[in-house]
Amino acid sequence: MSCSPYCNSCQQKLIKKLQAEKAFLEEIQRFQETMKSFREKIKGFRENIRDFKMAIHAFCDEEKPIWEEEAAFREEEKAIQEEAEAFWMVYRDFWKDCNAFWKKDKDFWKGDKLLWEKDRVLLDEDRVLWADEEALWADETALLEEERALWENEEALQEGEKKTSRSMKG
Repeated sequence: MSCSPYCNSCQQKLIKKLQAEKAFLEEIQRFQETMKSFREKIKGFRENIRDFKMAIHAFCDEEKPIWEEEAAFREEEKAIQEEAEAFWMVYRDFWKDCNAFWKKDKDFWKGDKLLWEKDRVLLDEDRVLWADEEALWADETALLEEERALWENEEALQEGEKKTSRSMKG
């Protein structure tokens, strides 16, 4: 009937949805790994800050500048800031993709609901057609019964005419 193309369409949409969900979960896993890496780098950065502060105190005590370590520290800080900016861009894009995914999911279910409603209307129309067809079969059966009754009456009349014509001849 009309259900087969609908079912195939729904299966294809469901497969696409499942693939999108799988890709979304993989994106979340990559995001979590990026977060873990970023946290480790922040931890390392904090340890470097602590070490640097201790070095400053030691050198301040001796009144020796630590320009080389400070320059290296600033380079490392700059690299971490660049990574942080990149991370926040990825984070922002991730949430944009997440929101887009949920909007597509919402639209998918709206479309699915419309298809179910159309399918229900078609099934109702099928029921009406089946009822009409059943009524036509009943009418046709009644007409055939009437026709058979007419033939039987006609045969009986012909049989009666034959008997009457034989009795008149005899």
